[in-house]
Amino acid sequence: MSRTEYFRRWKKENGFQLKVLGMVADWTIFTYLVIPVIITLVVIDYKLWQSPPGWISYIPFELFGLSLFFIAQFFTIRTYIERADELFVIQNGRYYQTLLQFGKYFTLLKSALITGAILLYLWPVFTYGYHFSDIQVFVIFIYVFLWSLFQKLAERWFFLRRIIWRRRVFSFAVFVLYAIGIYAFLYNQILFWSLGLLVMTAVILLLKKDQRPLRTFHAEAEHERSEKWKWASFLMAQSGEYDGIKKTRKSLLFNKHSRPLFLERTAEKVLAEMYWKWLIRKGKNLKFYLYYIFVAFYAMTLLPDKIKLIVLAFIIFAGYKIQGGMWKSFITHPFTKNMGNLSDASVRSGRRRALGVTWLLPCGLVTLWAVFLIYV
Repeated sequence: MSRTEYFRRWKKENGFQLKVLGMVADWTIFTYLVIPVIITLVVIDYKLWQSPPGWISYIPFELFGLSLFFIAQFFTIRTYIERADELFVIQNGRYYQTLLQFGKYFTLLKSALITGAILLYLWPVFTYGYHFSDIQVFVIFIYVFLWSLFQKLAERWFFLRRIIWRRRVFSFAVFVLYAIGIYAFLYNQILFWSLGLLVMTAVILLLKKDQRPLRTFHAEAEHERSEKWKWASFLMAQSGEYDGIKKTRKSLLFNKHSRPLFLERTAEKVLAEMYWKWLIRKGKNLKFYLYYIFVAFYAMTLLPDKIKLIVLAFIIFAGYKIQGGMWKSFITHPFTKNMGNLSDASVRSGRRRALGVTWLLPCGLVTLWAVFLIYV
């Protein structure tokens, strides 16, 4: 019964997320963006099977293995619990416990499929580029799968117990141990297998049933609500319809009333300064944009030279549109509107100055990196 209910909620959630995606992506986006991306990925994979890419000669396996840790994080643990379920789960504790277990096991399946798909796509890089055997590639798959699953299970455990700063320290420690294992895979097999057994034991313990799940029910419901509305809230914030919840930070650098960056207080400089501080305070927007830049650098490193410039043009254009959306959300905010009469020339000048740092500078670094890889 609980399995049927879990998958019923899973289908309902997927339908909701598809409707959210339909707010910004119609058939034209699918035709002009999704299909070309799929074709490009197929062509890249075909080229990888023909000959190893040139970047393997100057990117060691240790560095490449570290990137797998981040790539395999595209999933989260979902139980689809709602606040309205509280009375029911109080009366049916075992049913609630089983529902949580299905969430964990379904996450295990998703993690295995995602990690397996990534390593299968990159299989020729391991076999032809780094000259690993099929058994070694399978061992790498198990290692990356266990650490990515452990990371998600541990994050959930900390979140349900309202442990914030320790969770961040722990996430960094997990990455360090993972990195040590990747290095030990080539130079110290005993250490590698020891870390593998350690993380396997931790995953088994975290997958066990929680004997007192009701004590974390409200945190679980809060987490599910946040995950459900994550993309919808992001899209509404970018459109300027929803501003989200602000967090007050004590650091002067992040405070809108902090020491000014420009001594000359012209309208365009004030607007640019306000936008930079607003972007830093909007942690989710900044995290999303930094991750986009990270993916851009990674794409320029892995893609064949023949298509680097085409993808680079798309990266620059997409980065401009992302920053343009963030600027629109900032300039239409009620606080900005109440600043006084701002001329269109001041707004345009402030936008150019602001995006010169947040868009032109990082995209320029990506361009330099791409040119270096192509011509040097």
